[in-house]
Amino acid sequence: MQSGWIDIDRLHRSDFNGGEATPKGETMNREQIQAAIDTIYARVFNKGESKLLPGLVAGPYIQHNPMFPDGTDFISGYIKQVGKVSCEVKRTAIDGDLAFIHVRYLDWGGKETAGVDIFRFDADGKIVEHWDVLQPVPETANNTNTMF
Repeated sequence: MQSGWIDIDRLHRSDFNGGEATPKGETMNREQIQAAIDTIYARVFNKGESKLLPGLVAGPYIQHNPMFPDGTDFISGYIKQVGKVSCEVKRTAIDGDLAFIHVRYLDWGGKETAGVDIFRFDADGKIVEHWDVLQPVPETANNTNTMF
């Protein structure tokens, strides 16, 4: 292992969320996770079908974004209010019960925004927890790389 890198396979999910995680090896399959991700971004966000969100979630839906409360009511209401959240999924990584999605939000609060959503899934393939990191895309950059 290189210095500075974490060997995720050697870590236990319970180290990150108080022992509530689904044990690795007893999780739903990657296809179930990918299907949920596809539904969230293609239909819930891009088409504004917020009524689908509660069916993708189990339990209280723990939300780590400080702008949103736990549960799906607020985010569903936000999607209804704005009509849709236009976005492009750039890449997805799935590790056990966690999915990491790199997203280009075309108009998040009036700005193009780069984001990474992290979802934790239960053994039935339902989302139980969400984290995100959002960064507005600047008009100019000090390099020729994009954020995507």
